[in-house]
Amino acid sequence: MTVGNVLVNDTVRIKVRFVDIDTSTGQQVDVSPILVSVKVYNSSNVEIVSTNATSLTSSIFYYDYTPSEAGEYKVTFVGTMPDTTYITVNQQLYVSTPTDEYKPVITLGHEEVITFAPDVEPLYLNPEELQMYFPEASLMEIGEIVHFYSLEVKQLYGYNDQITGSDLNFTTLEYIKAATACELSRTYSYGGDDDISITLGDLSIASRSLPRSQITRGNATTWCQIAAALRKEMLTGKVGPKGFQPKGLPASKLQAYKNVDPQTGKTIYLGDRDLYGPGERVLSEDDPMPKRGLRSYD
Repeated sequence: MTVGNVLVNDTVRIKVRFVDIDTSTGQQVDVSPILVSVKVYNSSNVEIVSTNATSLTSSIFYYDYTPSEAGEYKVTFVGTMPDTTYITVNQQLYVSTPTDEYKPVITLGHEEVITFAPDVEPLYLNPEELQMYFPEASLMEIGEIVHFYSLEVKQLYGYNDQITGSDLNFTTLEYIKAATACELSRTYSYGGDDDISITLGDLSIASRSLPRSQITRGNATTWCQIAAALRKEMLTGKVGPKGFQPKGLPASKLQAYKNVDPQTGKTIYLGDRDLYGPGERVLSEDDPMPKRGLRSYD
């Protein structure tokens, strides 16, 4: 924490508030130390003041300090808690003269915007691998799209949280890369056009992506077509052959009805009339053919 610049011989009030973190809620709560000491150090880290701070409330204390020389000062408050623990708070004080303004040694030369992108897990592909193709896109924009397709792959294969990009196969990584490039090409038009023509004098060259019934790696010409072909390969590799179940064995054992012609010695097959006599009706349970349980739609 830093206190704004003050002039030599000016009295500045330095205040401090003691807080702690509630472990059950994670929120800051005020704490009440029983004693607060304050020490002031100059730029050479030599202690020049050591006294007790004055309380405004049970958790807010202050100390009025009048610097006599220009420079950088460090003000340290140490609060002693009822359970004999300590809470230390440090502040910086910059003191200037009417003619010379004291500034810290390290200053920020110009404004810097720092953007944070939390909750982008999983991220199976480094966004920097695609920035060379799309230099106008920011790493955050590329990373968000990579995160979206990483989630798709994670749900498709059922990966757990411990899986990283190094654990994925080549086809899956190339799909994430191509799908991200396809999405970026909609905005930046690098490699996403289906019809590209170049004219130089009387020379005209046209490259057209004609509709195809089957898109493969061999005939894909754009990022989107490459992504579609790789996704098809991923889904094909994920699906296995369907099992086959036989209809079932015969319900009854077949009996050997073998009759031999005494003259020729060849096997003859008797019909119902020969087996059961004329006019005899054969019941279904006496039928020697196996019962396969065929249905009307088989």
